[in-house]
Amino acid sequence: MSLLKTVGEEVFLKRAQEITASQPLYSWLGARVAEVSEGFCELQLGLRDEFFNDRNTLQAKVIFALLDAATFVASRTLARDRNEVDFHQEIKLNFISAVREVNQTIIAKGRALHRGRSTAVVEGEVYDQSGKLVAKALGTIAILKPPPANSHSTVFK
Repeated sequence: MSLLKTVGEEVFLKRAQEITASQPLYSWLGARVAEVSEGFCELQLGLRDEFFNDRNTLQAKVIFALLDAATFVASRTLARDRNEVDFHQEIKLNFISAVREVNQTIIAKGRALHRGRSTAVVEGEVYDQSGKLVAKALGTIAILKPPPANSHSTVFK
């Protein structure tokens, strides 16, 4: 049974929001987990001036950070053990179109295509407020055996 089904969507969403908010980068960005379901995560981010470069284009690192989080959380919904240790092993990102408008909220959608015993395959997209595709990602998440019972893991406890 998946972690999402074990703890329930509401509890999982609340915990994903707490974890994201407690991480300095996501806290500073203001990214928020808007939705989770089995194999899926949506994040939203209101854009600010400091996210843009000198060419008035949204910085790639902001897009990458959102896709990193959205695809990771999507994969995590399928975890079988709340103490599994997992992390992005690789992620490939294609930029489709530039974002130049500050006063908007962008959306990152992550999906877990497969979660096995040692790896997960994930994909995600970022859309601007009008629904235009901004970036597409494909990644692999490494899954390690859960740490011993006496360890201090904080993953979804």
